[in-house]
Amino acid sequence: MSRPSRSARSSVRTQRRAERLIDAGIREHYEDAVLYDHEYRRRRRDVQFYRRFSSEFFEGPGTILELACGSGRVTTALLRDGHTVFGMDLSLPMLRRAQTRMARLGRPARSRARLFCGDMKQFALGRPFPLIVMAFNAFEHLYTRGEVEVCLERVREHLSPDGRFVFDVQNPDIAWLCRDPDRHWARTRFKHPVTGEKTEYTTNHIYDPISQIALIRLYYRPLEGKRKQTQVVNLSQRKFFPAELEALLAASGFVVEKRFGDFDGEPLHGDAGSQVLVCRRKRPGLGSGQ
Repeated sequence: MSRPSRSARSSVRTQRRAERLIDAGIREHYEDAVLYDHEYRRRRRDVQFYRRFSSEFFEGPGTILELACGSGRVTTALLRDGHTVFGMDLSLPMLRRAQTRMARLGRPARSRARLFCGDMKQFALGRPFPLIVMAFNAFEHLYTRGEVEVCLERVREHLSPDGRFVFDVQNPDIAWLCRDPDRHWARTRFKHPVTGEKTEYTTNHIYDPISQIALIRLYYRPLEGKRKQTQVVNLSQRKFFPAELEALLAASGFVVEKRFGDFDGEPLHGDAGSQVLVCRRKRPGLGSGQ
């Protein structure tokens, strides 16, 4: 039996390294939940969108399953609006942060919260939900067609017949994807919320156009104090192009009812930063558009 060629061995090593980086990119960005919340403290438009949609959909309080609820940015807002929210996330640090957020709510709101650790590809709750949401690009942690299919199958199983599945992903920016991976971008200085140190943030990434996965590196460089070593945090994201995403949803038994290019309801266009989708299950026996 002949040995694998040098190029084949190199390809295997590259594949294994990419798999390790993807695995790290699922976890590392969410391990420091306090820093995470500090970085996204001004991100409010998506929260307002999910609040507005939920209130209009239910015409009052309802029951919502939030997949990849993270630190509870959306969850706590929905609880304040009177909804009952089942929040699931894979990251224990993020769930603990969500619990801290909810501890500041009144007793009635806290009583409507159900937080649990779980994988959006492998959950079975034994009941349907009229509304399932997945906010802040969490869908981009589904890296293969197989992972997309099993997640959507779980969603479909848990969605009421007349329910809605609402989520958002980024609209791929070709110029951003093609950035020089050796340069540092988005240079920002801020005061670290835990250490209090002045810190410089930069980022870069490697994008594989075959897998459509961006392996992102976040750099945190202390500018003062004793700790001078730069911390590198990995974040991995699968990019979904609009027609591709619609086809994946259709193949998994969903109809895209509405599609927006931002959280204010503007139509999706080429320069849009986000894709915001409102989906429902296909009706049995009808065509793909029904």
